[in-house]
Amino acid sequence: METTALFCYGTLQSPLVMKAVTGQSYEGKEASLRHWARYRVRGSEYPGIIREADSVVSGKLYWGLDERAMEKLDDFEGDKYERVIVQVTMADGTQEDAYVYAIRNDCRKMLSDDPWDFDRFLQNGLEKFIHWFVEDRRDLFDRGDL
Repeated sequence: METTALFCYGTLQSPLVMKAVTGQSYEGKEASLRHWARYRVRGSEYPGIIREADSVVSGKLYWGLDERAMEKLDDFEGDKYERVIVQVTMADGTQEDAYVYAIRNDCRKMLSDDPWDFDRFLQNGLEKFIHWFVEDRRDLFDRGDL
């Protein structure tokens, strides 16, 4: 089975969130995505990214995701995001091709002007996000899918 690399810049940087969504644990490494910017989605605890010259988004690159994990991630991200291939830069300067979920162009108005910060999310938003995630997907938990 083919495996895939995924660059995560938002809530999925948290191993807890990644495992809750995919049902698997993955080892990630710090990476960055040039010419993209990250903003908080209005009224939420999570971000979206858009192409923006001279911007850099930090995140985590995960390898070894199979088709089933990617399908779960597609469902998690929903129809307002699209999966695109990008080139990310690792800490040592090497570059890797990976998928990333970006806000679709027709949904850009969902983004605020507030840059989204992972550390702030961990301190102030993780608990609220996990509660929302579990409640919104209660049927998946009840069926044992997660």
